Amino acid sequence: MCRMFFKCSLEPFHLDYNILKKYVKSCHWRYLRKYDLLGHHGLGWGFAYLSENDKELVIKRDLAPIYHADWKNLAKINTRFLLVHARKTLPWKKNLGNVHPISIKEKYLITHNGIIKKFPSIKLKNPKLNKIYNETDLDTRKYLCSIINELQEGRNLKIGLESIFKTIEIGAGANAFLFNSQSCNVITNHKTNFNGRHHTLFLSKNHNDILVSTTPFTDNSKEIPNHSLIQISLADLNMNMVKLEF
Repeated sequence: MCRMFFKCSLEPFHLDYNILKKYVKSCHWRYLRKYDLLGHHGLGWGFAYLSENDKELVIKRDLAPIYHADWKNLAKINTRFLLVHARKTLPWKKNLGNVHPISIKEKYLITHNGIIKKFPSIKLKNPKLNKIYNETDLDTRKYLCSIINELQEGRNLKIGLESIFKTIEIGAGANAFLFNSQSCNVITNHKTNFNGRHHTLFLSKNHNDILVSTTPFTDNSKEIPNHSLIQISLADLNMNMVKLEF
């Protein structure tokens, strides 16, 4: 499945090159060959980071394989929040417009790990959201439309996600990072089949920073329980975790 991670910190940082190397290794076919016949994550990658004034997100996307990226320059970025996503899909679905992070120019952007097989056929009240929801062929974009619709209907994120998860059918899962320049929300909802180890998310935290990833990069990484929502404020790293009931 797709591979993703983010790091946020109270102080600006340059991402540890060793973490980048571990991440790229996790995207290569040799790492996944025991679990996945389609192999590596070579169909586009993207990243997002907070600008130096902490007020806006910088978004970059690329169709080149992530293991051919210019990692030296990525490691030079000085920021308090950096998120990276490597896409894995069927080769004929290679499309720069579907490389994550996905944006519909609303409150949040999203990166997604997993497959959502089925969404309900509905008409959303917001004409713009409704058009995107019913015309897109990307499950992640439909997922983001569903979340934004719940928020615009006045529900908080926890209740909105619980409502969505009652109506969709997941394949591998709906794990996601839902984020903007103020916060990053970690969502877990995944299958627990034989390949489930590659659908999970891991978290490590110390007094200065938080790292969440699809692969454990540090010795103190802990697996995040399934059906969880972790809301993280990027201003002070205040973290609130709740269980999703559906």
